[in-house]
Amino acid sequence: MRNIVLGLMFGDEGKGKVVDFLTDEKTTVIRFNGGTNAGHTVVTSRGKFKFHLLPSGALRASDIVLGNGMVIDPFALKEELAIYKEENSNLRIMISKAASVVTPIHVYIDKKQEELRGNLKIGTTSKGIGPCYEDKFSRNGIRIGDLLDQTTILNKLRLMTTMRKHLLEESEFLNEETLQKISRDLNGVGKIIEPLMCNTELFLEKKKSEGNLLFEGGHGALLDIDFGVYPYVTSSNTMSGGAMTGSGFSLRKINNIIGVTKSYISKVGEGPFPTEISGEIADSIREAGGEYGTTTGRPRRIGWLDIPLLKYSIMLNDVDVLAMTMLDVIGRQKSILICESYREGYDSPVQAMIEKKNATPEYIEMASWGEIKDSEIDEMLLKGYYGLPQEMKDFISKVEALSGKEIGIISLGQRRERTIIREKWKSILK
Repeated sequence: MRNIVLGLMFGDEGKGKVVDFLTDEKTTVIRFNGGTNAGHTVVTSRGKFKFHLLPSGALRASDIVLGNGMVIDPFALKEELAIYKEENSNLRIMISKAASVVTPIHVYIDKKQEELRGNLKIGTTSKGIGPCYEDKFSRNGIRIGDLLDQTTILNKLRLMTTMRKHLLEESEFLNEETLQKISRDLNGVGKIIEPLMCNTELFLEKKKSEGNLLFEGGHGALLDIDFGVYPYVTSSNTMSGGAMTGSGFSLRKINNIIGVTKSYISKVGEGPFPTEISGEIADSIREAGGEYGTTTGRPRRIGWLDIPLLKYSIMLNDVDVLAMTMLDVIGRQKSILICESYREGYDSPVQAMIEKKNATPEYIEMASWGEIKDSEIDEMLLKGYYGLPQEMKDFISKVEALSGKEIGIISLGQRRERTIIREKWKSILK
């Protein structure tokens, strides 16, 4: 089976848990975009694991691939590899030689650019991602394969600082000794990860008939550089199409595209958010759901589920089936709202936000199923979908009717095993 898992909103939808759940010891999991600005969390009986560069399936997969579409901080990668190799000693790791390298210079520039934006700030994670992609597309960037040659690294660092001199005047990076040190350090990490470097597109072509391939998207679809709520987006393509350009594996070979959404929405950073809520309700959901950024630790903004945005994302990603998370969290509210439409009736909800038009949500109210005890969840897991509270099944059915897609995976908590796959999708997704 060859599937793509991606988030359909602004990130933090629970992709990490879904990927981990769908992964087994015969699965190869592939990251195809972004870098340390992504943050996926997996909870197992062994504890809580936070991923930034490695795919969330690393705890159980046979192989993981960091694709060419990624921008990789080698120093962060070195630390993450040490942690997760311990957890899965049989794990094989492949890193594309064509992936781009994030340097300390990119991190500095990222922060400087956000400072200069002033009132136009976008809420960057300040991990150097945008400036690194800038260098990639201007064809000046350092690639993973370059890390084996210190002279190449140094020459590219010099070019990088020359072209960004106006942003680096107050930094240490115009100093030749500093560049020499960075080049030595990068080359040192390069030597450590050299055995992991390969042409990953060729590896994936060989693996397509062996076991399962699972492509894990970083960020959410509404943060896509082209189709998201620009400029409040990330610097890569987060849509399903990014899996092909970010890995070299054709979309025609994919069996299913699984779109992940929460039962509500959360968002980190600036930008419009039509269904955003505040006050006690938002605080209650934030605390119950642990809605603080995996990467930044920032409290996430909270909003009701937005069907116009969900349908837009489903359309662009050609989603086959939905996975819904955080149903155990939203059920604690006295009642639950779903944004069915906008009063203004926009054809493109995202374009309306980009143009700063008013988007007035029209809500429908759903009955709550209340807080669910652990023992009750355990019983639901034994009985499957039909053991869920009627109010929860009504909520799921309403979202399916409004979105036009079935919810095949239902998450009832952070832990891996607290997940239900509906009968129709069991043989297809696992």
